[in-house]
Amino acid sequence: MEFIANGAQADLYKNNGMAIKLFKKNLSKGEIEYEMNLQKMAFEYGLPVPKIHNIVEIDGKYGILMEYIDGVPIGEFVFKDQGILQQYLIKSIEIQIQLNNIATDKFPSMKDKLKRQITNTQELDVADKEKLLSKIDKIVFENKLCHGDFHFFNLIETSNDIKIIDWVDSSAGNAEADVCRTYLLYKMNHEILAESFIDSYCKITKVPKENILNWLPFLAAARLSEGRDKKENEILRNIAKANL
Repeated sequence: MEFIANGAQADLYKNNGMAIKLFKKNLSKGEIEYEMNLQKMAFEYGLPVPKIHNIVEIDGKYGILMEYIDGVPIGEFVFKDQGILQQYLIKSIEIQIQLNNIATDKFPSMKDKLKRQITNTQELDVADKEKLLSKIDKIVFENKLCHGDFHFFNLIETSNDIKIIDWVDSSAGNAEADVCRTYLLYKMNHEILAESFIDSYCKITKVPKENILNWLPFLAAARLSEGRDKKENEILRNIAKANL
């Protein structure tokens, strides 16, 4: 197998013209099947997603065998040129709008996912979590397809199109929440990009910015369950507690 890249949860290899996403040993086969099925469903909706084949086991580790994508993550080159950055930012927004327009009853509930993540975080006290959970119960949730981790490094440019990878955080919910999650991810590392992203999105869609930013406390609290570093956790806690 030819090593391609490594990540927090899995390493990526190429073998016989196929890609293998080989997970760390602490992930169960059930967890991997969960991610595999989400990506399969996204592919079935006609989105530009690598085609999934099956689960493999190599040296005691489980992996997902899928179509090999010959391309480069957009995040590896867009920051080198402002003109290209803006061009690809608009492209990425158009792709996100496309997938958020898909209504689905097949993906996990965003409401359930957020409530579970907020309940599980150790970075907020019980009272703060209860306030957030109470507010979530008052929100009207939709059934739009949401990627949950949509950013430049999960978009692979090929000679033909741009592929969307890493669907493990996908759900059925509100497009504004998915956009807010992207904004939050950019905000953690690229403040200027985050503001340019949300301004461009709102200009294209005519969605009021506050409709997106209203999701920030819930998404920040949910991200606290992912085990980030101390500095990022402090920022996330402040965002989560801002409107309590």
